Amino acid sequence: MDKSVKSWTFRYSHKDKPIPDGWVYTHCLGHHGAEGYGILSKENRQKDDYYPTPPEATEALLSKFPFAAKVWEPACGDGAISKVLTAAGHDVISTDLNDWGYGQINIDFLMEPKKLADCVITNPPYKLANQFVLKCIDLNVSKFAMLLRLAFLEGKERRSVIYNTYPPCDVLVFSQRLTMIRGDHDKSWYGSGKMAFAWFVWEKGFKGKPRLDWL
Repeated sequence: MDKSVKSWTFRYSHKDKPIPDGWVYTHCLGHHGAEGYGILSKENRQKDDYYPTPPEATEALLSKFPFAAKVWEPACGDGAISKVLTAAGHDVISTDLNDWGYGQINIDFLMEPKKLADCVITNPPYKLANQFVLKCIDLNVSKFAMLLRLAFLEGKERRSVIYNTYPPCDVLVFSQRLTMIRGDHDKSWYGSGKMAFAWFVWEKGFKGKPRLDWL
């Protein structure tokens, strides 16, 4: 049996029942489908959204843009992004709310009263991505880059609270999908856990249309 199935939960359901948030309904074929039944499926995401960033993702960002010498990585995890930045010559302040064995811990980025650097580069917990973007804006960060799913471009609320007033200056789409592996899983569990990602880059004062490019 493919071990990747262990990262999903499945339930038998009927088409007339409401679909819970975060679940996907797939209608059954044959007799069961004719009776109106299908399968609900849901990926069991790591509870803290801890998915270390592949080093090539950060390297690709640095190949496109210059960033300030001093950088804050506020969701540093095991140092996946910080280590690449440090190797490139940046002075990196690495913090995280949780202890993943790297950086300063018990520091909640969303509660910080002041910025620790004028440049932020991070892969935020996706469920808190909106808040991370707005926090950078609130802290008056001059330039920040967030590694986010390409689907972050979508959403009426996101357009209203972020894009209409604070558009990113650049969206850098990965031509080849990234494999994001749960921090508490062994790599061998994943054969094709690939997702469409992009670096979203904001610069203070930018008011134009975002530039689109590929990595």
